[in-house]
Amino acid sequence: MNNQRYVVIDVETTGNSPKKGDKIIQIAAVVIENGQITERFSKYVNPNQLIPAFIEQLTGITNEMVENEEPFSAIAGDIFELLNESCFIAHNIHFDLGFVKHELKQAGYGGLECNVLDTVELARIAYPRFDGYKLTELSEELKLEHENPHRADSDAEVTAMIFLHMMDRFKRLPLPVLKGIRRLSWHLISDAQELFDGLIVEKDGRAELEEGYIKVGSFVIKAPETAPEEPEKETFPPRETHIWEDGSGLSSLPRFEKREGQTKMMKEVWTAFTNHEHALIEAATGIGKTLGYLVPAAVYAKQTEKPVVISTYTTLLQQQILQHDIPLMQQAVPFSVKAAVLKGRSHYLCIHKFEQILQEDDDNYDAVLAKAQILVWLTDTQTGDLSEINLPSGGKLLWERIALDDRSYEKTRPFKELCFYERAKREADNADLIITNHALLLTDEINRRIHTAHADTFVIDEAHHFERAAGEQFGARADYVSLHKQLMRLGTLKQRGLLKKAERLFRSFDISSETFFQIDEWLGRLIEESDMFFTSVHAFVKRRKPKKDVNRLLYKVGSGGENRAWSRLEEGARRLCAMLYDMHQLFLDQKEQLSGKRASFTSRQAFLLEEYQSCMAYLEEYGNKLRRLLFEHADDEVVWIEIDAKGAKNAAAFYAQPPDAGELLADRFFTRKRSVVLTSATLVVENSFSYMIKKLGLSDFYPRTLQIESPFSYDKRMKIMIPTDISPITNDHPEDYTADVARYITALSQQPNAKVLVLFTSHDMLRDVYQLLKDDDDLQCQLLAQGISGGSPVKIMKSFKSCQQAVLLGTNHFWEGVDFPGDELTTLVIARLPFKPPDHPVESAKCERAKQKGESPFQAVSLPEAVLTFRQGIGRLLRSREDSGMVVILDRRIRTSSYGRVFMKALPPASVEEPDLSGLKAYISRL
Repeated sequence: MNNQRYVVIDVETTGNSPKKGDKIIQIAAVVIENGQITERFSKYVNPNQLIPAFIEQLTGITNEMVENEEPFSAIAGDIFELLNESCFIAHNIHFDLGFVKHELKQAGYGGLECNVLDTVELARIAYPRFDGYKLTELSEELKLEHENPHRADSDAEVTAMIFLHMMDRFKRLPLPVLKGIRRLSWHLISDAQELFDGLIVEKDGRAELEEGYIKVGSFVIKAPETAPEEPEKETFPPRETHIWEDGSGLSSLPRFEKREGQTKMMKEVWTAFTNHEHALIEAATGIGKTLGYLVPAAVYAKQTEKPVVISTYTTLLQQQILQHDIPLMQQAVPFSVKAAVLKGRSHYLCIHKFEQILQEDDDNYDAVLAKAQILVWLTDTQTGDLSEINLPSGGKLLWERIALDDRSYEKTRPFKELCFYERAKREADNADLIITNHALLLTDEINRRIHTAHADTFVIDEAHHFERAAGEQFGARADYVSLHKQLMRLGTLKQRGLLKKAERLFRSFDISSETFFQIDEWLGRLIEESDMFFTSVHAFVKRRKPKKDVNRLLYKVGSGGENRAWSRLEEGARRLCAMLYDMHQLFLDQKEQLSGKRASFTSRQAFLLEEYQSCMAYLEEYGNKLRRLLFEHADDEVVWIEIDAKGAKNAAAFYAQPPDAGELLADRFFTRKRSVVLTSATLVVENSFSYMIKKLGLSDFYPRTLQIESPFSYDKRMKIMIPTDISPITNDHPEDYTADVARYITALSQQPNAKVLVLFTSHDMLRDVYQLLKDDDDLQCQLLAQGISGGSPVKIMKSFKSCQQAVLLGTNHFWEGVDFPGDELTTLVIARLPFKPPDHPVESAKCERAKQKGESPFQAVSLPEAVLTFRQGIGRLLRSREDSGMVVILDRRIRTSSYGRVFMKALPPASVEEPDLSGLKAYISRL
């Protein structure tokens, strides 16, 4: 480490803004010299004002603790001397530096001279794979003790330790990477130039590149791992067939307990594979579903010397299978199993693109930070997969430019051995098990270029989503935002966009740039026309669906509301499509002019042209898509518009989907496969697979079916409450029902260490309940709400898990696919039975089809869909044998309606009670 003196500072304050009068109540410093902590300082400060209650709760610092302490002015001289001409380090530098500078200035110490380093920013660069960069998250990842979070002395100490860890990490980076970060550092918050200069000098004279790395242009990647030597050929069929006969072969698994349901599943999967049949298996939580199909899949792959493809709906489950379940399975079988994950091209970094974009002089902060992160990440990734790296929100735009696509794929030839997508393909080609996702599987089926063509045996996990995924993949979408983004990327000749750069390129080769002036004119009109068109679409839908309390409005095209206003929209769409077509014709002229010139281009010029061509090709494709959606869609295709009623006036999107994706799945997927096993925790309605068989298009295949019950002791572990005094759900007085929901949530929050998840079907109801709870003084715990509390559902879930007592209000995302094991969830509340809105275009089209067949739309479509979602929601509570808790259903229709019995049948075999609010409170008081 260089000779710079570093001072790590942390302050606790009465609020967030020194300009609004907030004051420091504790300050701590840790001094680092020559890579060692040499000094510590900590002091409580009297702010001469009361500490707010929430600050006392957060920090544990009370008014009594500071009332006899000195004010900041008394220690200002010491702080100024400590910091002056040192490097000021803090975790979120703007906060601590802002308070310290403000307090020093008020005490008469202005003009503090010091460089600054932000450990949040540096941690993002040093550890681009970490899930989060809060002090608690970093200390957990780096296994550092953090005794008192939100106390200045503890926070300063752990920040200093994190900084020392980061310095060690930076020292180990190859020299080209350090030089690359140094070039980018001018645009960072931190004054990091001196720090990286010192690290570069330390490496000077050593080898430019250590073993294990490969230099590509101006950056470095980790050398691809060589495949381990093949073991001696194993003979199959193996004697291990008894694994699913009696389960004894699984005894080698750590902490493995023989599960009857898992053994049943293994036998059923094996039978379906060997008989070349399709099968539906509902495997309840707790039976070990994933191992239940992985073990027979591995044996079958070895026997047939053909891979088995495992497809999931979520990338989260893909990673879990690869990182957790495959290693467990490997211990269960006495032969080696190769597994590979295969995703779409856009998930992988394009080495060719990154080399070009890295050379650009970019002053966008998120793009610069993302580039620095990627430089470090490339020194240890073997996959180049986006899911591995935690980019800033603006960094996603950079990723769109550097991700592999169909056009850039050809440019990877010089890097074929290094190309991450090629590596993934090679691994998949040599794998026994290929793990992919529904979207890619179905997209590749459409394009007939699936890389698993030699595979004919499949497992579809999370199978209750397969038909929906098919509908999305067989459909289309066109919206304002994606079009506007490409138009802005292209820019006009007066802006710093691709059009201006391409025009300069043409002129530099003495090619006429006349077409650029014509395209520039078209672009100006296109930007104006697209804005007018989507604004008109937004207004059209809003006038026909004027719901004040609903944010997302949908309008089904062809529903009878088309009139002169609709005709005007069609005219606008034709103009937009015509403009996009005419502009593309000008672009084709440009391509003609370039013929014979390309050989003279430098790599940067060639890359610029690739980006320009990619953008123009996107606009042509967009015009074709919009034309299809409005004028050329299939007769049996559902087309609709969605708008954000309370958002921008042009926030509108067109969608098209087949009303029955099951028919397409039958023709394009199931008929071409020898065996497909579909599994999920929820495939059955009223103890029958009939609905799911029909939905998936499997009726003509007569699939095998098996329902495996959960081994959990629901009668001992789960209590189900259906309150009697909840207001009925009516459109006349929804506020009465909302108020009752809020009252019950407040009562449930009084449980010891309560962790309450409340599931809603409408964000608008969620928002109304949130407003009531926010103002309720009896709610003495953390309140989190999807779409309100800030952050993604994943971040909200992490916050919920970390709280000792909390209430989380969630909608669609939280009905399934989220796990809260142990005491992370004590109570599950279902605010309303999860019927889909009957006016959703796909839903209404399915209901219309059922009516045409003489079926009841409610019984044939709406009810079974709601029951499956209901079962998914209930499944959030118990995730292991040791879990326990309470389910509270606040929708009396489960007891009062004729269809309520179907939901009651869907409940686990647990005791059901029907108390009123006072009865529930009495039960809680006894806990």
